Amino acid sequence: MVHKYRRRRLTLLIVNYELKTPLMLLRLLIITGLLSNFSLAQDIQYVAAENGLIIREQPSQGALKLEVLDYGTALEIVEYTDLQLDLVDGGKKLSGKWVKVRSTDAYDLFEEGYVFNGYLTEDVLDRRFKVIYDKFAVSIKDLPRKTTSRTTFNSDFNDILFYTLEPNETLENKVVIIKHHQDFRSIKVFQKHENSIAISDNKSHADIINWKHYYSSWKPLKTIKNHLQFKTSNISKKEATKFIDVNLDSLKAVVKDACGTAWSDSIKNVKSLDDSPINIVVSKMYLRILMTDMNGEETEKILIFELSIDHEQNDKLYAKI
Repeated sequence: MVHKYRRRRLTLLIVNYELKTPLMLLRLLIITGLLSNFSLAQDIQYVAAENGLIIREQPSQGALKLEVLDYGTALEIVEYTDLQLDLVDGGKKLSGKWVKVRSTDAYDLFEEGYVFNGYLTEDVLDRRFKVIYDKFAVSIKDLPRKTTSRTTFNSDFNDILFYTLEPNETLENKVVIIKHHQDFRSIKVFQKHENSIAISDNKSHADIINWKHYYSSWKPLKTIKNHLQFKTSNISKKEATKFIDVNLDSLKAVVKDACGTAWSDSIKNVKSLDDSPINIVVSKMYLRILMTDMNGEETEKILIFELSIDHEQNDKLYAKI
């Protein structure tokens, strides 16, 4: 790798030499172009190991472990070694070599190191959703990495975290992976959802998400592997349309105050929540992780995912109240 200070030094030397011919200028442009190309990433590959990939200081299984790279982590291949390595994973033999890699993400904790390339792929992979706590980490397959969409009054408080899903994303039928950082007696994961009222017709759509809601009860998720992987449940149509008893006049007043007469007129003749243009929709999904350590102490964390309610609102007048 050619460092930036070398480029500056080279430029300074040539400037001091006083360029006097077009040929010398052309040579300078070629040299600086080559230097720039050497510094660019040439071979990007992605971690395909389901449980993460260890990066080490040297190309040896006994070398110092620098970090465990998440599934989907992008790496620049700096150098291929001739050190062959054969592994058996889940009864399947993997063959490959040690390769020197460099981080492509400013937030990674390492700069360079060595990994086994049997767990790398050229196919572009997204990093999974992941939250790291003191006692365990939570990741979700087939859900891309996200940042918290809301903060609490105390920035150190992470018992409840909020995230927003895109219109094509859901928490249903996902695999939740818990990776513990200490010994424990048990780890349980629960799921529940929240239903809200939406008003939608051919011209307009309003999500009433700050009024009244139906909350389902917490239901335990079934384990699917080694008691540390859990499968989220699909929400039935019956569960997705449940709601509490509400006063329709109060609903109409809320819509009128927040959105105006045009919106309230669209529901002025409804007799129940089953009448069009009123819809009951799933607006949030919750995960609750409960870990009991060897001393019987419980640690509870809750993740809240806000769903995109209306998928076809591009050509509609939209409101969120």
